[in-house]
Amino acid sequence: MLGSFLVMLREGFEATLLVAIVLAYLSKTGHREGFRGVWLGVGAALLVSLGVAGALFLTASELGGTAAALFKAGTMWLAVVFLTYMVLWMRRQARTVAQGIRKGVDGALEKGSVFALAGLVFVMVLREGLETGLFMFGLSQASTPFAVTIGGAAGVFGAVLLGYLVYAGGRRIDMGAFFKITGVLLVVVAAGLLARGVAIMEIEGLIPAFFYPLWDLTRVVVLGSGSVVGQSLTAFLGWDPKPDLLEFAAWAAYLLGVGYVFLRPAPAPRPAGARG
Repeated sequence: MLGSFLVMLREGFEATLLVAIVLAYLSKTGHREGFRGVWLGVGAALLVSLGVAGALFLTASELGGTAAALFKAGTMWLAVVFLTYMVLWMRRQARTVAQGIRKGVDGALEKGSVFALAGLVFVMVLREGLETGLFMFGLSQASTPFAVTIGGAAGVFGAVLLGYLVYAGGRRIDMGAFFKITGVLLVVVAAGLLARGVAIMEIEGLIPAFFYPLWDLTRVVVLGSGSVVGQSLTAFLGWDPKPDLLEFAAWAAYLLGVGYVFLRPAPAPRPAGARG
């Protein structure tokens, strides 16, 4: 539940933030007639995103045996790739994203077409929507559909609320702190998805298990896979009460490696006129 909440909160807020910036800029520059194009773009992007997400779940339900394991593990690892890219990209671009959006809006307005503005918003929101569908599918393989749905719905509500606050300007939100905290938590979620994919491949015998089990806590009731705590840890951390060395090593290597890249201080900008 927590993993799906974080994904929907982060991805949903990125989408609503982009839309809020466009709406606020249109309102400020006296082009409120462009709102219709914005909502057309948002609606089209949501429809395409839902269609792609539905196709993922339908494809998974039609597969069985080794094919299903390959599809699930591959989708989890693809989600890890996109999560990693998204978190690191936002770390680098958070300061300039609003400026880039305003330039794009100016270009669409110069064309004088509602569809130009709709297309700009469609592309921005579609990227977030496709990533979200992929992430939610990956998380659904490590948790119950009910928990993923509840967590995702709560995340959407929080994202829309934050986006409205940005648009209305009634409350100052520390964007840097928000993206840093959620970024760290999503790195943890991605490490869990990576490890879970490894475990699925090992269960099917597609890759060998090394030093199995590394530890065995299945008899600890509160940490077992059948407990609420155990299921929550599995969905959020990729927890396995009976892992092997390869599964644990994949989790730890990703968490330490990507975590270091994400948290290391950004290089100070060079003074103007400085030579390389």
